[in-house]
Amino acid sequence: MSTPAPKILNLNAPSVRNQRTLVWLQKQVNTVPWHKWDGIVTSLSDYHTWSNYPTQSNIVGIAITTLSIDIDTFLKDLLPISKKLTMILLAPSILEQKSEDFWVEHFDNILPLDTILSSYPFLVKPWDGTAADAVAIFAVLCRYHRVVDCQTSEERKASQPDITYTYNETPGQAWMVTQFFRHSDAARHKEIKECLVRNCACPHLDQIVLLNETDLSSEWNQVHKKGPLKGKLVIPGAEKIKQVIIGKRLLYADFLKYVKDSVPANVYTILCNADIYFGDSLLELWKMKMEDRMLALLRWDVDEMGQAKLFGPRADSQDVWIFLSQSIKQRTWNQATFGFSLGQPGCDNAFAGHILRQGFLLSNPGLTFQTFHLHQSNVRNYSKKDYIKSDLYINLAPTYIIDTKQEILPDYAPQCICNELVSFEVKSSSMSNEITYCTMLEKAGRYQWEPSVENHYFEPAIPVYSWKNACVSPNGLVYDLYHIYTGKHQDEPRFNYWKEANVSIFTPLQPQKKMIAIPFMNTDRLKHPDTYILHYFSRCMRLRTMYPDASFWIHKPFLTYLSYFQCDFPSCPLFDDATACWCDEVVGFLPGPSSSELGAEDITCLRQMLPTWKEKPTEKVCTIILDDVLTIEYVNDRIVPFLLEKNEEWTIRVVSQEDYASYDALIGSSLCILVGGQDTQEKWAKLWALPQTCCLMEFQQELQIDGECQHLAHIAGLQPWILLLSKGRRKDVQDQIMEQLEKWWKKNGIMV
Repeated sequence: MSTPAPKILNLNAPSVRNQRTLVWLQKQVNTVPWHKWDGIVTSLSDYHTWSNYPTQSNIVGIAITTLSIDIDTFLKDLLPISKKLTMILLAPSILEQKSEDFWVEHFDNILPLDTILSSYPFLVKPWDGTAADAVAIFAVLCRYHRVVDCQTSEERKASQPDITYTYNETPGQAWMVTQFFRHSDAARHKEIKECLVRNCACPHLDQIVLLNETDLSSEWNQVHKKGPLKGKLVIPGAEKIKQVIIGKRLLYADFLKYVKDSVPANVYTILCNADIYFGDSLLELWKMKMEDRMLALLRWDVDEMGQAKLFGPRADSQDVWIFLSQSIKQRTWNQATFGFSLGQPGCDNAFAGHILRQGFLLSNPGLTFQTFHLHQSNVRNYSKKDYIKSDLYINLAPTYIIDTKQEILPDYAPQCICNELVSFEVKSSSMSNEITYCTMLEKAGRYQWEPSVENHYFEPAIPVYSWKNACVSPNGLVYDLYHIYTGKHQDEPRFNYWKEANVSIFTPLQPQKKMIAIPFMNTDRLKHPDTYILHYFSRCMRLRTMYPDASFWIHKPFLTYLSYFQCDFPSCPLFDDATACWCDEVVGFLPGPSSSELGAEDITCLRQMLPTWKEKPTEKVCTIILDDVLTIEYVNDRIVPFLLEKNEEWTIRVVSQEDYASYDALIGSSLCILVGGQDTQEKWAKLWALPQTCCLMEFQQELQIDGECQHLAHIAGLQPWILLLSKGRRKDVQDQIMEQLEKWWKKNGIMV
């Protein structure tokens, strides 16, 4: 009987900094490794005191409420320090001693405590005047999850339930477990010894446990016999080494048993190969919740020049495994299941599979954690016959650690709207051009239209979500203090809107009661009046029929154009790329295909608000959208005579690209001519104001095919044509336009 093929499971779970800790450094014992947490001080003297222990503190902020020295001496000291800090909070009594221009000119990371609530409404309460409350405000602004040794008020604690306050706590220890051995190859032995030396020197490792076959303590317990270092260990930090003789090659089962029996609770326990050493990225451990989680890390290979490069990156290789000891100690382990040794081919994938069955969450944030692999000798001592057999192998794709947890959807069930069915045909000057156009659109992955048949556009269920106490970014993305909301399609490049989101934890926030969120890749569409009205204003107005008290971004320069519409505006925030909004409630969309498309309902909404819009065209009225091909000279010399020759009753209107919201030139037109294609939406975004059944002739270069203007024509009830042009000089293209226009007129002129 043949053996069943093993299962291979591919995982790419994200890792989040979800336990970032801030300690208020005051009079704590300075021998504790406080550098594993971020620190804040409330005076420059405390800053200097703790800075004398560079490996014992990691000061990221200062909050100063009173001065005991004159302002000039204070500033002379503060200025060089400020460049090393994330943020400085100062009381008004300090700030008022210099002009606002002075502070702006010399500092870019100072915030005033007295007015900070106006920029960050999520603080809920203003500063109460105490140093403790200033520290608590710093913790909220910087999105910490835990604050140590800060006796802030109960009111502040109640206003920020996501932050835990603890006292008299110290950072947890990190123990590294491996097996040291003497390799028969001198170069290889030197590499393994060098890794041990570097790990002894690593200030983030508190103990190194060597589960050895034999006593090898002579490798690290030598002391200097003379000189100023007499009596001290030759290898600095070697006192951290604890050797345990197990009399055999190290098995994963030995590691699990040792942790269960001998490691204290809540110790970060690191199993690794002997040719691995650690650096400062290990500090990321103290920023993560590690309960019931295993980190399995891809290595970084170190070359002869000391440069490190990620191995692969590969998902089927890990050299480091990290647990919280308590998660191992509280489980029962079958020693036989884990009775295979480190370093054998397939051991990492098989180990991950067994750990998964124990209920651990697995991830490989190897793009953030740098676990250095020293193996330049290229000496290896295994063969394919050593491959570990298992019924389940885990591949773990390397990922980054992210600061904010990514949520696909909010907790609240959405309401749904729909874009009703729209039927249309793709029409061009010939069947071959229709086929060419549809084929190129499909290759671009945007639209799948068929030539010479009836096509349909329909979105039956577009979710409208809601959030409580959340932010809206300038490009319409929703987030709160500890989460960002991505939607279900974040893995598709077209809907990975967060990639270009211009927000950070320090982005100032405008307060709003209820706000609409319409997501875009970036803010480009909000910066041009016509694209703003078509893509954003229309959809906001549609949602306001459901949420009449909801606000939305108003671009101040566009207020004149918005006055053309009959609608009431609530108190809306002014659009600013550098700010976002903090809202009691947010309603709107998440990035995705259903919410990204305009529907006929959006166009109807605009038309109903524009008093001058006409449903039916007026005969013999043509509007031409000018550009660098359809120039005013060309229109007057070629197109106008052509139309008047057909019928002298033709009225010709022209609209330049700078004629924003020029709807009067479109009202009642029976024919509209433009050159479209890629990156031309600013030209055609206003064409929703054309009457239904207006004939739209869109010329496009064959190598710059685009379907956006045609989609607008479909949902607006126009009669669009797509006429393809060959690449050429401007005069050649203009000649092609006239040739196409004449051919089209012979067959379809009666339509207009």
